[in-house]
Amino acid sequence: MLFVSTELDAINLILSSIGEAPVNSLTESESIDVDNARRLLSTVSRTVQRQGWQFNTLNNVVIKPDTNSKKVRYNPSWIKVIAMDGMIYVKRGDFLYNLTEKTDTFKNDIQLTIIEAIDFEDLPDEFKSYITAEAAIYFQERYLGDDSVSQELRMEEAKAYADIVQYCIDTGSNMLQTAGMQSALERR
Repeated sequence: MLFVSTELDAINLILSSIGEAPVNSLTESESIDVDNARRLLSTVSRTVQRQGWQFNTLNNVVIKPDTNSKKVRYNPSWIKVIAMDGMIYVKRGDFLYNLTEKTDTFKNDIQLTIIEAIDFEDLPDEFKSYITAEAAIYFQERYLGDDSVSQELRMEEAKAYADIVQYCIDTGSNMLQTAGMQSALERR
């Protein structure tokens, strides 16, 4: 069973998937493997979080446009915004853009559901383990390619995913109620 409490733990588990020795620090390492593992961990974390979970989904957030420019600055931590008014909003440059009305200026407040990227250290433990397991699989397959190691890592990933399901049960959140699933269900 994987136990991951810090990003350093995660990177060391990822490195171990290709037989690399653990490191003592992420900031002082000159290893290209450490850099690649950090990049992959970040990518996998953002991909998993993009689905929208209870811990990173902010519902019914009212955003006020700037009083002078009438624009809304897009927060870099936002992974996805879901409009509550039927519009489609996307990121354009540093600002929120109304794709439906083809404008980046807003006359009124906007109500959104926001899926926000959470730092790895602040994720629930279940998600740290799952994200680390998935990143280790990708890392190992990309840099070593050993099928037996991949199989072992996939078993760890399955256990970690079962912990996510249990987390959803324990917190009273239904996986079908996540923001990504809700928007898909609403389109029907």
